[in-house]
Amino acid sequence: MQLPSPEEAPLSEEELAPADPPPPSEAKLKWGRERGPGAPGDGLVARLGPPTPELAGLHNRRPVLESRVSPEDLQPTRVPLETQIEQISFVALDCETTGHFPDRMVELGAVRFKLAADGEPADGRLLFETLVHTTDHINPYARRVHGITRSMLTGTPSPRTVANAFQDFARGAIMVEHSADSFDTRLVSKAMNRPMPHHHLDTSRIAGFLFQLRDTIGLERLCERLGVTHRQPHFALADAEATADCFGALVKLGQKEFGWRTLGDLVLVGMPPSPRPTIPPGHRAVNASTTPTADGSVPRRRRHRAGRRHRPASNTTIGSAEQAES
Repeated sequence: MQLPSPEEAPLSEEELAPADPPPPSEAKLKWGRERGPGAPGDGLVARLGPPTPELAGLHNRRPVLESRVSPEDLQPTRVPLETQIEQISFVALDCETTGHFPDRMVELGAVRFKLAADGEPADGRLLFETLVHTTDHINPYARRVHGITRSMLTGTPSPRTVANAFQDFARGAIMVEHSADSFDTRLVSKAMNRPMPHHHLDTSRIAGFLFQLRDTIGLERLCERLGVTHRQPHFALADAEATADCFGALVKLGQKEFGWRTLGDLVLVGMPPSPRPTIPPGHRAVNASTTPTADGSVPRRRRHRAGRRHRPASNTTIGSAEQAES
């Protein structure tokens, strides 16, 4: 080992002090995990914001945030199928999730709008955007796609608060989403613990019917095909805006080619099937071949334990064995 020469000056106290640790944002994550978020908040927290200053006053309006309505008022009636398209209010929504089963909502964006008689968008859009609190782990791949980390969810509202505010925002409207299996609607319904009493339409199904597609088309490809501007992919509000614009363009094409005029025409083409009913914990799905009883109920099949079954000998078997021995 080479000793330091006496000509070298001694190190100062600043040089001898330990180096400062890196900030938490630059620290390397272990196994793709992050620290858990803090407590949830009460107000909606936006991530993207409105596209123009003119819509800033309609973005997360205070009456929506401060509304305190009873559960009975949050149950709108279904819109009749014979209602004209220009008389209907639509709400296009999109959700960003944790990216693994069971999916947890981390962001919700929605646009409330109307269409004119010729299919063009009418004035008076309303915007809804917020991050959603969750303590679940966010999948690293999903985090790279939408850019939402658990540290961003500190102080964001709980799923129940977001769901109640959104149901007030979407009262009496028809849901529009770009999801063939009603993924976004099911997430909101799960947060409310009850199904949403709305018709819901899928833009990918409508596009598949109009363009004779054999596979589901993505939102970005649909925007390119229809010439719709998508300002920020994988942001909930931007995806909802693009879904609303694509829906208006598809309805306009359907009016020209097939004469769509009412809600029934849209439901016939673009409504996804209802999700499968979930089986409560501790119950098994009954085989369809089971014969129902007299009262109409289907009996549950008896569950047998695995392995060899040892049955106790009956009295007749014991008596016959004693007679044989005598």
